[in-house]
Amino acid sequence: MSFKNFRVQSLIRLLLIFVSLFGLVYYLFIEVNYIRVFFLGLFSLIILMSLFAYINRTNRDTRYFLEAILNNDFTIKYNSSNQGKTFQELYSTFNKVNDKFMESTQSDASQYQYILTLINQLQVGILAYDEKERIHLANNAFEELLGQSHILNLSNIRAKNEILFEQLQSIQNGENVVQKITINNQVRRLSISATTFRLRAKHYKLISLQDIHAELDQNEMEAWQKLIRVLTHEIMNSVAPITSLSSTMKQVVQQGDLQGQRKATLEEGLDAIEARSQGLMNFTQAYRALTRVPLPNIKEVDGPNFFQRISSLFEPTLADTQIVWKLSIPQEDFKLLIDPDLIEQVIINLLKNAKEAVDQNSGSISLSYQEGHGASQSTIKIVDNGSGISDDILEKVFIPFYTTKTEGSGIGLSLARQIIQSHKGELSLETSSSGTSFYIKL
Repeated sequence: MSFKNFRVQSLIRLLLIFVSLFGLVYYLFIEVNYIRVFFLGLFSLIILMSLFAYINRTNRDTRYFLEAILNNDFTIKYNSSNQGKTFQELYSTFNKVNDKFMESTQSDASQYQYILTLINQLQVGILAYDEKERIHLANNAFEELLGQSHILNLSNIRAKNEILFEQLQSIQNGENVVQKITINNQVRRLSISATTFRLRAKHYKLISLQDIHAELDQNEMEAWQKLIRVLTHEIMNSVAPITSLSSTMKQVVQQGDLQGQRKATLEEGLDAIEARSQGLMNFTQAYRALTRVPLPNIKEVDGPNFFQRISSLFEPTLADTQIVWKLSIPQEDFKLLIDPDLIEQVIINLLKNAKEAVDQNSGSISLSYQEGHGASQSTIKIVDNGSGISDDILEKVFIPFYTTKTEGSGIGLSLARQIIQSHKGELSLETSSSGTSFYIKL
């Protein structure tokens, strides 16, 4: 007998068990018949076992279904025909859930393949590894850069290049470094950046590597060309009058008459030669200072005291002006990891430039500090309300020895940028007709 309803089948079995138990009581105590008692007891036991098996069938199938899901097996299909309405609904739901999981898995796999294809098309090397230094992703550009495929662990990179291995281990979250590395007998300059993230209770580090050798060579060549133009200009400006004066004095000496006007001319020429020679000497000393920037002695510095000291040094220079001075720093205590002497030199130089750029009667200058959070850098900002820097000058302000001042060596901003770069920071500026802002990011 096949019933189409779980409840009906369970109820029938319960009724059969009840009738069997009634018969057992009747033939055991009223009309004693042990043979019938035996068969009724056996029948009751069979019906009872059938009921338990029938009820347990749902639990068993549900358990098998959940185990299959835990094992990512979504291929099982449940036959719901001739199983009763309740089992038809249950198995139909199982099949729908399996189909949904299968669709989601296929969608995730397609999306992963799509992202992996994009990453492999990048010209930038991408590497991702976990806390145990197991590599989870290395795109084609990285494998081509290293000259090795199927990289499973950082130890594989160590066997290939010890310097690169140490750099990948030591680079911190949000840090960007340029490293010179020899790989396969080729010198490469790599721009290496790192980002750390947490996924499913595990920490990962994502590394990007780009060979910037060609770009650096181009920039270096342009920098040398600009420097040579400046050097040539300065030297020619000094050598030309020295040559002319030397020729004039030679003629005076050859004529042998060093009295009167000729003597005065000779003295004047010697004075000019001395002045231009001293100018060349000063220029050479400035060049030497630019090429001998000391390495920073980085240490932890109390932030508020550092900026208050700068304010105390700069504010008295504004005594004879109407320039408004403002210092804006966080109220709470904070620390700086810097060489205080070098950074103070940079800030004072930028404040001096700001003072020269503003009107002495209506100018304003501000110095502010904003602490970085997470991967963002801390920022020191110097702002003035001067007339700004013109476009034709803007691209030259960081060139060594370039200056628009009648006095000055033109190494201030170039030296400042070198000092900030030695702190692994960045010096940049924004300018308009309403003023100029310098940003020091550390």
